[in-house]
Amino acid sequence: MTKLHLLGSGSKANTYVIEDNKNLLIVDQGLSYKQFSLRCLALGCDSSQARAIVVTHEHSDHISGVPLTAHKLGIPVYGTEKTLEIIKRKSKYPLTLIPLYKQVSMILERWNVTPFSIHHDAVDPVGFSIELSTGKKVVIATDTGRITAPIMRHLNEASSIVLEANHEPELLYQNKRYPPDLKTRIRSDHGHLSNAQTFDALSRISSDVMENVIFAHLSEENNNPALLQQMADKFFEKRSGVKHFLASQKEPFSVII
Repeated sequence: MTKLHLLGSGSKANTYVIEDNKNLLIVDQGLSYKQFSLRCLALGCDSSQARAIVVTHEHSDHISGVPLTAHKLGIPVYGTEKTLEIIKRKSKYPLTLIPLYKQVSMILERWNVTPFSIHHDAVDPVGFSIELSTGKKVVIATDTGRITAPIMRHLNEASSIVLEANHEPELLYQNKRYPPDLKTRIRSDHGHLSNAQTFDALSRISSDVMENVIFAHLSEENNNPALLQQMADKFFEKRSGVKHFLASQKEPFSVII
């Protein structure tokens, strides 16, 4: 059985785990190692079976737990060269760091991993298309300010999609705690997707292979899960074969993929 474990997703920490016949591929690791281990245990996956970590970009909510996790589990870390350089500088542990190149597929154990460009204010950010042993593909596209034609091509091939739904613009504009420059950064082409942008991307998927959509990286301050759930329920009314879920910062869950 293949599963996607959503250990945490949001502004504080992002960690996803793909389980394929009990082998684990970790995508980003922003949790503490203790929390990572506890959440894996709660979801019934054995963290000692992790084979590798792949990293989308260097922001702390995606990599703060990477060095210790890789060290404890004795597994390699994959990412773009510029991202790996930053991880190496920040790590107190010797790590096995292996570069990935955009649009170049690499076999990692039982997974065929293809990184693709996303648009975010990081040194060299990527999303991932991950082909499972079943032949199905999982696409993870978060932390991007816009959806491009190349991203859409990957979304069209995916049976399971983890797609950012970061904020509702009205809530962001009304947030008095956020200075204007931060609001501008979030709304920019190198920031984060709004709910409307997310549903626009989903509406442009023309294939019929989509089975699961996980809305991820929700802002705790600038989005409303109840509102997003209503929008998702309405959007998928006529797409009865597609299941949809909202990822949470604090409550891990699993999806059969």
